Amino acid sequence: MKYKLIVLVILTTAIYSCSKDIVAPVSSFTLNGDTISTLKLGTFDEFRVTNNSINADSVLWDLGDGRTSKENNSILSYAKSGTYTLKLIARNNNGSFRESSKKIIVLDRVLKRIEISAVYWDPTNTTQGWPTTNSNVDIYFQIQQFTDNTMDPIGIYPKCPVLYTSPIVKNISNHTYRPNNPIVFYLDQKFIINKALVHNPLYGEKNAYLFSVMAKDINGKTYCLVSSTFVGEAFGFQRDNVKENLFTIIGGAAGTYFTLAGTFE
Repeated sequence: MKYKLIVLVILTTAIYSCSKDIVAPVSSFTLNGDTISTLKLGTFDEFRVTNNSINADSVLWDLGDGRTSKENNSILSYAKSGTYTLKLIARNNNGSFRESSKKIIVLDRVLKRIEISAVYWDPTNTTQGWPTTNSNVDIYFQIQQFTDNTMDPIGIYPKCPVLYTSPIVKNISNHTYRPNNPIVFYLDQKFIINKALVHNPLYGEKNAYLFSVMAKDINGKTYCLVSSTFVGEAFGFQRDNVKENLFTIIGGAAGTYFTLAGTFE
């Protein structure tokens, strides 16, 4: 009898163990609806993760940068470049869990060149702070961190830190139009563009870049011909494609236009 009881206990335990194995969860998820194992994107680019796990009562996402989430489906992004392992841990109520993972490669946008394709100012318009004569000017491009909206003089923000100043191109005339042969500045330093800061700083978030086409007259006086604060300005990403390894940002208004171009690294 004792022997039969031992056998019965062993069989019961085996059956219970098999039962636990049968209901163990299966961890599975997709990236932007795709079953790919690796996703390459730029900083602050959003992507969709969808939980497709089976027999799971709860899930936990581990983003690989210290963040976690318990949502079934989420829209995610990474602020810093690097290679991350995105894990999904699927767990059921009996304590069983399984995990799956995919690689997320996050790249910086590195500015390579700046082009100015048109230059214009109206010397009779005193509200824009433009040059007051048609005499040729020296042109340069400037990038600032917009932290203060104090202008002095019109169009110039002296309290905003300067992040980059291009070389000066001398003797540029009014009504310059060079779409096929623009004024080009190639950067001699690594300048990483933060996508989250590319917007008009006078609308929405104040933390933004201030892109400006600057001019100096024969007397050394400085003017702003156009900037990313100009009302009605066509400004923003024209292209932003990791697969093509190219991004372009366009801006301009009132006859002065510029383009920023770079690659993902």
